[in-house]
Amino acid sequence: MGNKNDDIAADRVLSVEEGTEIKERIAAQRSLKRWRWMGNYGDPTQAAAVANSGVPCLAGEVMFGFNGNLVPAWMFY
Repeated sequence: MGNKNDDIAADRVLSVEEGTEIKERIAAQRSLKRWRWMGNYGDPTQAAAVANSGVPCLAGEVMFGFNGNLVPAWMFY
């Protein structure tokens, strides 16, 4: 899972379960919303599943990119 410093390596590909766990852990520790790097996913549906899990991101609080076979994600929570 993610390390305790909330750093997700730029080249790391996360599963939905890993992304959800990291997001929930960080959200529980922080009260201030800000943009956070949430790693790479194998496809847009995996990234969307993480964005909608735990503390759901609202409209405008998710950014996905496409980098070859990866979907890098940033979420505001």
